[in-house]
Order: sequence, then C-alpha cells, then structure tokens
Amino acid sequence: MIKIHAGKYKGQKINITGIDSTRETASMVREAVFNSLYEVDGKVLDLFAGSGSLGITALSMGASFCYFIDNNFKATKNIKDNLDKLKISNYKVINQDYNFFLKNNLEIFDLIFLDPPYDFKEYKKLLIEVRKVLNLGGKIILEVSSKLDDILIDSLGIIKSKKYGNKKIIIYQGL
Repeated sequence: MIKIHAGKYKGQKINITGIDSTRETASMVREAVFNSLYEVDGKVLDLFAGSGSLGITALSMGASFCYFIDNNFKATKNIKDNLDKLKISNYKVINQDYNFFLKNNLEIFDLIFLDPPYDFKEYKKLLIEVRKVLNLGGKIILEVSSKLDDILIDSLGIIKSKKYGNKKIIIYQGL
C-alpha cells in the first residue's frame, strides 16, 4: 500500500498492483512532481497507469477528470478498486494498449503522466503521439531511467529535468 501525499485524499492508502512489470513511483518522487506543478486542474491522462497513484493524486489536488489507461487487466481492476474505495467518480479506467488508445482517442488533456515499463524504448515516438492529445500549454510528466538523456521534441519545451536516484523526471510543456 502507498499513501496519497496531497490534496483532498491526503493520507488515504491505495493498493499497489504487485505486477512485476509495473514499478511504483516512489513517494518522494511523486511529491516532487506535484510540487513542481504547483496546481493541478483540467483533464488528466495517466498512461501506463499501474496503480493509478499519479492520476489519483491529480484528482486529489483538483483535476476535473482523469483517464487511467493500462493494458494489464489486474492493474485496471486495482485502479477501479482504489477509486471506489476513495469514492471518486470523475474518472474513466480503460484496459487497453497505449498505442490503440492514442490512435483512437478523441479527448484532449491538460496534464499527461507517462511512466512506461522498464524495457520501453520508443520514448520519442511516444512523446510525438502524446503531443497530439495535449492542450497548448499543457504538461507531460515523463518518468525514465536516470541514464537516459533528455528527449527533445519540437512541439514540446522542457521546463524541468531532474534525477531522483535511478529515475529521472522530465516535465514538458506543449508549445
């Protein structure tokens, strides 16, 4: 279990997935990410959602709606259970591959969390696709290995890149 660290649901515990391919963003890193955002509002996409902790924290801090996307049924069931436990209703959980979702989605988002699996390699392609569903001025939070260089995309500006142990968080803003 992990705790929500801020907002309306601060201190509430949610279950993690317990899936080997899913890594939970450390509490210190989640807190740093949300401190960097200052405020959270609008529509959120938690892609590669895992336990849903990033999207749930965004809802806790004032996001109007959150889409949770994960291709693992166990993960999406766990997210639904966590949201039901907290009595959150402004969400949609979709058990689907991220590529299929991005190609068929008609929504536009203000904040997008990307925390792909360890073995993910297509970061540049992912950012290009995700940019298509990001509002102008919206933000993308990408979690990668600290060994990777920042990934540059013409239509995204990097507003922060910081290492946290073996992870790096890159915050992009849509241009």
